[in-house]
Formats: sequence, C-alpha cells, structure tokens
Amino acid sequence: MYHEPSAAGTAAGGGTDPVTLKPETLYFRGAELIDGTGAPPRRAGVLVGEGKILGFPGAAPPGARTVAAEGRWLVPGFVDVHSHSDFWLLRDGGAEGKILQGVTTEVVGNCGSSAFPLAGERLRRVRDQNPDLDPDFRDLAGYRRALSEGGIAVNLASFTGQGNLRGSVVGYAARPAAAAERRRMLGLLEASFEEGSRGISTGMPYPPGAYTPGDELVEVLAATGRAERLWSTHLASESDRLLESLEASISLAERCGVRLLVSHLKAGGRSNWEKLPRALEAIATARDRGLRVACDRYPYTAGCTDLDILLPAWAWEGGEAAELERLRDPLARRRLAEAVGEKDWDNVVVASAPGPDEDRLRGRSLASLASERGSAPVETLLDLLVERELRVEAYFFGMSEENMDLVLSSPFCFVASDASARPLLPGAGEGAPHPRAFGTFSRFLERYVFSGRLAPQEAIARMTSGPAAWAGLQDRGRLLPGGPADLVLLDPRRFRDRADYDRPRRPPRGIDLVMVNGVTVAQEGKCTGARPGRFLGE
Repeated sequence: MYHEPSAAGTAAGGGTDPVTLKPETLYFRGAELIDGTGAPPRRAGVLVGEGKILGFPGAAPPGARTVAAEGRWLVPGFVDVHSHSDFWLLRDGGAEGKILQGVTTEVVGNCGSSAFPLAGERLRRVRDQNPDLDPDFRDLAGYRRALSEGGIAVNLASFTGQGNLRGSVVGYAARPAAAAERRRMLGLLEASFEEGSRGISTGMPYPPGAYTPGDELVEVLAATGRAERLWSTHLASESDRLLESLEASISLAERCGVRLLVSHLKAGGRSNWEKLPRALEAIATARDRGLRVACDRYPYTAGCTDLDILLPAWAWEGGEAAELERLRDPLARRRLAEAVGEKDWDNVVVASAPGPDEDRLRGRSLASLASERGSAPVETLLDLLVERELRVEAYFFGMSEENMDLVLSSPFCFVASDASARPLLPGAGEGAPHPRAFGTFSRFLERYVFSGRLAPQEAIARMTSGPAAWAGLQDRGRLLPGGPADLVLLDPRRFRDRADYDRPRRPPRGIDLVMVNGVTVAQEGKCTGARPGRFLGE
C-alpha cells in the first residue's frame, strides 16, 4: 500500500557531499553467473570496466583487479518496480535500505503519487507533509535536476502520478474535471512522457484519485497507451471488491491499449482470501488472449499505509484541514464512525505516530489501545488521527500466507517492495518503517529460492530483467556484454534475511558487493558512500 511522503529524515541531499568514484576494472573469477535472462546458472569469469560488462574471459586481463568469486552468485542488480522513494532520495540519496539488499534500480511515482507535476493544491500538500524539503521544481525535468544536486546511489525511473495531475489542476474536490482542466492534465501527462516518465500510476482508494470519474480516467489511460507507456495501478479495492476492481482494470487496459501492472496484488481480510486464486486466474486468462498484464507483490502478510485510509472517501475532500475539521465535528464524527464500521482491530497496528510518547503507541494494535483508553476501537481511531493531526501510519495485517506464496510463485509476478529507500539510522520523528524497506528481496530469495521452491534463474529474472522490461528499461536487469554493470555478488551459504517488524532496519547478511554503473556502492554489508546512480529514460 502507498503512504504519503511524510516529514522525516535528514536534510535534502543527506546533509553531506556525495562521494564521487570512477568505475574500476574488475574481474570476477569463477562466479556462478545468473545473468537475468532466465538462462540456467553457469560458471564464468566476468570482466567489468568503464561502467559496463566487458565480457566473460577465462582469465583476468592486465590491469584488472581480481575478485575471488568462487562459490558465490553474480546476478544483475535488483529492479524494484514499485517504490515510494520519490522524496526520500531528495533527503538522502544514499538509499542504504535498498542498496544493502541488492537493489540498483528503483521505479518511483507509484499508487497515483509522484514528485511531479507540482502545482496548486498538490504543491501545497507536498510542502505541508515535507517541511524539511522545499521543492523548487514543478516537472520531471526539475525533479531530475534536484536529484543530481545531491546525487543518488541507485538508478531511478518514475511514473507520473494521476493524483498529481488531478491534485495540481483540480485539487482535492470530489467533482468531475472541467474540459479545460482535462486538457491541462493531458498536457502535463504528455509533457512528462517527453521528459522520461515511464507511464502513469493510479491509486484509486486515495485522494484525489478516488474522485476521478471513469471517462476522465479513460482519457489519461488512452494517452498513455498512445505513448506506449505502462499503467501501474493500486486497485480500487483489495478486499471485498477485489475481483470486480481487477476485472474493471483489465477491461480499461484492453480498451485503452495500455500495458497493465497490478500493484501489490493481495486479498485483505480472511473472508476475501478465497478470491485471490480467482484473481490470478483472471490475469492468466487476460494474458492468454494477448493482453499485456502482470502484477507485483512483496513477501509479507501486512501492508503499511496512512491510518486514515480506513475513513470513507468523502472524509478527505478538500484536503487535510477539512478532514481534521470533520474529525472534530460531533455530527460528522458520528457519520465517520458509522461509515468505518467494525474491523479486525487486532490486525491494525500503529507503525509510527510522530509526537510525544510515540514509543508508547508504536507496535500497539487499535484493539489494545482502545482497551487501555476505555473507548471503542473506532473512537480510538478517530482520536488518534486528531491527536496526531493525521500523521499516523499503521501496519495492516490480515493477508493469507498461502495466498502470498501463490502470487509470488506466479510467473507473471515481479518482486517489489512498495517501500521507500530509508537510511540505516532513523531521523527525528521518523518512526518505524515496514521491514520490506530493508528485506523484500532478501526475504524473497530466502523463502522461495534457497528453500528450493523456485529455480534460481526464474526467480532472478523476476527480480531483474522482467520488471525492467515492463518499465521500458530494456538495458537494465541483465548481465550481457556491453550492458551496464549493475550487479550483486552474494554468498548463498551465508545469505540470511534479518529484517522483521520489531527490528526492521536490518539488511541481509551474505551480500558481498553491489555495483551501480560499474561503481561499488556496497561492500561486505556497508555502503561506500558512492552515488553513481542515474535517472533512466532521459
């Protein structure tokens, strides 16, 4: 699930000058090469230089530094096709949480929210939620310039958030866009494609995407199809109306001629678990008739997003000040409590709530807090949102582990974190991230590859070349002669995933080296400080 960028972390650029290193010539001797193409593993020497894969010679040429890689896997850097690092990388381009688990390319701008375009109400909301940042850019070109000032350790690509289009032009009003507003949104979308956006993302449960009528959505998706770009969507429902939402998205993709990537496919709530196999069948059926449909998923049974996602869409109209006013108004509050209804409150757990006594709240379920306060859980929900002025994030448990395995074992599913690139050390008021921010790819490897559930070559392809190709990044995710040297050297004998909900900021063990564009960004579990990442798709 998506959560809005919030104020946390260090100053823009991480507060330190980026380290600049040149690519060096390395010869990886005797590695078990899994090249990302789906080909079986093979033993090979790999020569890296000038930021590229130079070839697979049998011995190190003069001048190359030899890396003893016997017994280790050499794989392409992982491609996180569903990330929310848009503003985090402006705070700290080191991307430690991603680099240390082997991610070398992130695709941001998901769930309808991106760093651009920024205007009107959308710009005001970004400034309110990120007081430590003062974005002086308005478009993708400006965002790229801002990233280059501090440097980034990972490569980056981005979708254009449909919520940004609507929030910048229409604002957060629950009404159809006027004809002139629609033309303005289409113009912003097409301009972003010219500047390198990989497609459009939608977050239909979130404002202002939740206020988008169907014909307006068709217009932007048709423009995306004409530009041969990707549509990534957080479905309108991932619980009670999962199947209806999925079928509607597949139908829209077919009508508009656009490739569809279903974000973090899941079925929330025990009563909906039986729907997940049918959702996978619907995707497979669509693919069989020639539609370009895939999905992504993280290997955890809890999501994480803003706590106010439990409120009805009308509660958010007009922005955060209007939402808080409704939460404080007795009559509106009663309506809100009725609309929220009963939930499995034991499975709603506070992840972060910046402010006094945050440690007392973090890790507590709403059921537990309600019992302590002597109030109904729904009243505790509303009280918390008022007390923390909406700045509460929660873990939402309630997914099936068996369903998670079904999704992640599907050949059309890519591994993705749905998380931001966080630093190892938290900033003031940052709260606890979901462990997926530090452990998505290592958990997938440990649970599905090293357990023998998936062949290494298939699993690696779905972490590398598969998502790269879907995002239109044809030169990433594979280790081929002449291709960029984004790679990970790992030891399968020592490999361990370590991040959990109690201690999420623990990267895996067993990753010996990570390179981005031929520059070493991590070695023996520590980042080097180098920031050789590029914005892809320029």
